[in-house]
Amino acid sequence: MSKTSVALLLILWLTSTITSQGVTSAELNKTISLTIASRKNQTGHFISQAAVNSDDHKVPSHWKMEILQSNYDHSGIQSFRLAANFVAPPPLPADYQLFPGVGYYKFHTTVANGFEDASLQCAMEGGHLAILNSESEHQVLQAMFARYPESQLKHEWAFVGFHDRGKEGEFYTIFGQPLQSTGFTRWSHSFQPDDAGKAEDCGSIHRNGGINDIGCGVKLPFFCEYDLSWTEN
Repeated sequence: MSKTSVALLLILWLTSTITSQGVTSAELNKTISLTIASRKNQTGHFISQAAVNSDDHKVPSHWKMEILQSNYDHSGIQSFRLAANFVAPPPLPADYQLFPGVGYYKFHTTVANGFEDASLQCAMEGGHLAILNSESEHQVLQAMFARYPESQLKHEWAFVGFHDRGKEGEFYTIFGQPLQSTGFTRWSHSFQPDDAGKAEDCGSIHRNGGINDIGCGVKLPFFCEYDLSWTEN
């Protein structure tokens, strides 16, 4: 390989989950390959190109990719590194409600069999357990909860996407972000979180819009969210 021409091949194995009536397990998993090549041209500039392919020849119609290239010079030897971030979002669920400027949400009033079950159901729809990032988002979930009075739904709490299962009192979102960095940390009551019975390690939201720690195995309704940024061009 010459000093003026460098090629790098990077393969990323991505799994996308598709939910549909009658879909087989073989159809649920798709493999997408991302090939990145980089070379140094005659003027000394590095040029990078990327190609995306799918095992079923159907590349997602909506996807984003960022490539970061870093150059190094050590004792006269030049090298570089490429880092790629490829995002192919799941299809937008048809039954999620859009709140303009905030996001798409669905309130599952049929209870989940615990936090993990709720998270799985959201993922199978192409979403994730809702994460509150603003006052506006909290107002959306509170308004959706209010559509079902307690006399009808008979629940004060619903699962949302945070927990402290790693270490008691250190709350993180399902994506590993510290809860303090989300933009919304208003607890439902002054005595929350209380880790009642030393068995409350999962996140929930109260009818009043505040958050709370709750048992991971309890049966509760739950909120799913489809990331608004996935719909941006």
